[in-house]
Amino acid sequence: MKIIRMSFKDRRSGWNIKELYFNNLTLLVGASGVGKTQILNAINSLVRIGKGGSAGAVEWILDFKVNNLKYRWEGAFALNENDQSKIVDIQEPALPIEYERLYRINGKEELLVDRNIQKLVFKGKQTVKLEATKSAIALLKEEPDIMPVYSGLTHIYSLRPSVESGIRIPFTKIDGVAPIKSLAELRKYTNFTPIEKLFLLYKNQIEEYNDIVERFTDIFSFVETIDFTIKNFIDKYQYPVLRIKERGVDTWITQDRISSGMLRTLVHIIVITLAEDGDVILIDEFENGLGVNCIEEVADMIINPEQNLQFVITSHHPYVINNIDYKWWKIVTRKGSDVSVHTAESLRIGDHSKHDAFLQLVQSSAYQTGTL
Repeated sequence: MKIIRMSFKDRRSGWNIKELYFNNLTLLVGASGVGKTQILNAINSLVRIGKGGSAGAVEWILDFKVNNLKYRWEGAFALNENDQSKIVDIQEPALPIEYERLYRINGKEELLVDRNIQKLVFKGKQTVKLEATKSAIALLKEEPDIMPVYSGLTHIYSLRPSVESGIRIPFTKIDGVAPIKSLAELRKYTNFTPIEKLFLLYKNQIEEYNDIVERFTDIFSFVETIDFTIKNFIDKYQYPVLRIKERGVDTWITQDRISSGMLRTLVHIIVITLAEDGDVILIDEFENGLGVNCIEEVADMIINPEQNLQFVITSHHPYVINNIDYKWWKIVTRKGSDVSVHTAESLRIGDHSKHDAFLQLVQSSAYQTGTL
């Protein structure tokens, strides 16, 4: 999966992300509140829609590649014109899809899905009545022509503080997991958290477990090793618990006492190490909670990945921005509800030298105020 281009609009609130293009590494920079996180949220919303969920009254266009084939997916959920409220009720029912089109582009455009309120046409033939609130990608995911698209969307992963907080939850899913012999088998468990995947690596003695431990202890030189222990909880159920051993310290530090920065660093290392060619990784506020030593090492994994990955990240940290080529910067600005994204070249940043590019960026009104 590779995201090429996107536009996204919330038809109720008016929040409008104008057309933007993505690189293998896209660094979203700009003032606070301009919409950097909203861009990542929009991508996550499209993943949710493609899997059969809803995201409110939104409208979108997404160009992407899967297995060297290009696709364009566009659509919108209907908005009740009588509803003037700007506030989305979390309990409100899913909205019907007003229109949806999926094109496969291989020299010429082939319309795979053409849908409106009344009917859904797949490859030129009308289907039976299908659920109006679910995307055709989810409804037709078993069809050979749609399967790659659905699979591609499942290879978009989001790393955010709200997501990572889940790693503190005791494991309940590892019972019954068959022995895993390879990383390829582990990757099938897409609903497992990074720490749960680390436990499966540990339990099944898969080589990548040692790679993750080595990278982690390279960053935190005072840590001797990482492993898991089994503990009994109040309900008498046994759970594996992550723990670390520091050099020269007899007692182990269990997961609930490991610093948030160390845990977040570990999660980054796990996700990047276990990623496979074609994965898309979204990281909001990359430097959040990380020490300087962590930022440098993890940033290097992103800038020089061992696999063919796509990263879309947001950051305010000078080290991150200054060490990512300004060609990959996307400067985000906002005017009212309209979010626009600009290349460094379009703002004449980096005209003279790479060294000057960072200074030009931080001194620009686009970066300081979020407006042009």
